[in-house]
Amino acid sequence: MNKKTRFFLSLFLITLSTFSIAGNNLTLELSTIKDQDIRSIHPILIGENGDTTISETIFSNEKIILDKPINLHEARKNLAETLKSFVTKTKKIIRDIKDGSIAIPNEALKNEVMLNLRNNDSFLKRTLSSVDSSEVSERYKLYATKLKGKTVIISQTTTFDDELYVSLVMSDPDNIINNSLKLNGGIKRASVENIRGIVRDLLTNDPLVKTISAHVVSPTLESNYRRIGFKDSPCD
Repeated sequence: MNKKTRFFLSLFLITLSTFSIAGNNLTLELSTIKDQDIRSIHPILIGENGDTTISETIFSNEKIILDKPINLHEARKNLAETLKSFVTKTKKIIRDIKDGSIAIPNEALKNEVMLNLRNNDSFLKRTLSSVDSSEVSERYKLYATKLKGKTVIISQTTTFDDELYVSLVMSDPDNIINNSLKLNGGIKRASVENIRGIVRDLLTNDPLVKTISAHVVSPTLESNYRRIGFKDSPCD
């Protein structure tokens, strides 16, 4: 099997497994974007007692292209380590919820948090299998949104001709639990900045891309995407 065939097979499997999780298909035409839609934003931080403040520090964004083997690509190697740490943390958080170390008295909220953590864990593992491998393709790009050097959100994308497909969006599991329970340390708006950063990058560095499409599972993520102009895909 040659590299091109392996690439399309792996993309098909990622796409198939993503679509197996219920969600909505959205599309954004980049020609409709206005400058104010994609400006960098300040994070909202959750403090003691669930109080929120606007951070004076803005998010930063990093693009990692899988254009070199991992042993020759420091950023790719660092991303793989981040993904591994997120998988390890997820396992501990789920265990702590089950044994009551993390108390969630509201059963509906508990079920929602567990579902979000498990979906996120699945996305992390799928992305790790691509990043921590020998595969090389300039079509694969990952966008990490950080605050003070700490990765909060990662999106995996693939480019085909004039379209970029956001295949997976995943979070630091600590942030899922902190935001869900309004705990000290929660960071909000990261997914908003992440998609804005992707759009800014395309408009600046990849003008051949005209459309972004995405399959979104999270209602919050869908709301954030629609806010900057995403609409239901024509096939929906």
